[in-house]
Amino acid sequence: MAFAVPPRPAAPVPPATSGGPLTTYRRLHENLITGFTMKCYEQPVTVIKNFFRTTFLVNDPAGIEQILVTNAAQYRKSSLQQRRLKPALGEGLLTAEDEAWRAARRLAAPSFNPRAIGLIYEDMRQAAAAMAARWHARPDPAAAIDLLAELQHLTFDIVSKTIFSGALDEHRVSVHASMALYFETLGRFDLGAMLSLPGWVPSLAQRRARPALKIFRTLVERAVQARADTPPPRPQDLLDRLMEADAAASGTKQDLARVADNVLTFMSAGHETTANALAWIFYLLALFPEAESQVLAEINAPAQANGGDALAAQKFTRAVVNEALRLYPPAPFIAREALRDDEIAGHKIKTGAQIVISPWILHRHRLLWPQPDDFVPERFLNQTEDSLGRGRFIPFGLGPRVCIGQGFSIQEIMVALNTILPAFKMRLVNPAAVVPQARITLYPRGGLPMVITPRA
Repeated sequence: MAFAVPPRPAAPVPPATSGGPLTTYRRLHENLITGFTMKCYEQPVTVIKNFFRTTFLVNDPAGIEQILVTNAAQYRKSSLQQRRLKPALGEGLLTAEDEAWRAARRLAAPSFNPRAIGLIYEDMRQAAAAMAARWHARPDPAAAIDLLAELQHLTFDIVSKTIFSGALDEHRVSVHASMALYFETLGRFDLGAMLSLPGWVPSLAQRRARPALKIFRTLVERAVQARADTPPPRPQDLLDRLMEADAAASGTKQDLARVADNVLTFMSAGHETTANALAWIFYLLALFPEAESQVLAEINAPAQANGGDALAAQKFTRAVVNEALRLYPPAPFIAREALRDDEIAGHKIKTGAQIVISPWILHRHRLLWPQPDDFVPERFLNQTEDSLGRGRFIPFGLGPRVCIGQGFSIQEIMVALNTILPAFKMRLVNPAAVVPQARITLYPRGGLPMVITPRA
């Protein structure tokens, strides 16, 4: 009896050899995840020497924990990452170092604790319900739509509502277009990255991104200033809580530029990365209808709780989310620079050495995962961090700089699934055309065309 071969989730096949520095550069420039050979998926540490740079690609979980947790103070964000992100995000949580980072983290932490996230559950649900209403009102339900664009619309609405109480809604198109251009241009591996040029050396990508960056920052800074000029009572949203925390930390003189930097960081991370994560989840559920049926059965089961408690009870759905985050981590690369000598998995790390930890490669590593390229959500059922092993599954990073918005993002994803999936059936227009594209984030190249029809 012949059995159907399960579909393979979209992923480029790693090349057998590097093909030399110029070939590697072309691959990295086109799509970062295509620039690493198969041996990178098979070795705990790979030493990569290209032109003027020696890079250690670390896939050893104990070594990753050492870099990101145990010896985190000995490593800082790499100059390559700062060159890409700092022009837009300033001294926000993602880019700040040392005391500037600690201050930003202290200010933001109360807004991302479980209680604060639970309070915005209904805002998230209403935004997802509004998207469902738009889909129901479409004149031609059989026409394909770009699901990625729709999910970016949704996550922008949620971020705008929870940060600004909707004050940026009218600028959605400008903000998203500016953000997309910024990520696309500065997210490319370029000559500046290859030659390890300092951030102050201008590049063609920086010049191309400058107008978009100006629009993005100006709109946010104006919104922050307008809120500062608004007398109480003001909306009790994330922006107001950040401003109150900053005022309390700063005394009488408030640092609105610092507030704006953190808002820009939360907008970028909360908008772009969560939309991409959701797109990959819906893609996988469309590709694997049996998993979709199990998720639907769990969502439609008689509720024993409400809100976030009901979401927490959906074990298989959360396993699907984790498996999607394993296969398609929203931030596919983490880069560090050694501030002192160290030793990782038997390799001597000298001061100034460049370290790359790639969730994309780590999550597909042949030594760490059975069936590494397959969609197997059951691997995450009844698993804990200890049983998985720290440093093995890190879609939100690890250690003191783990993504502060992890709980926000997971709740947003679960709310969207619970609201959208029972109402609509999704079919991929052309599964073979889906290609993961890595810049700063990981997204389906060219969008994600889907036929989305109401369920009977």
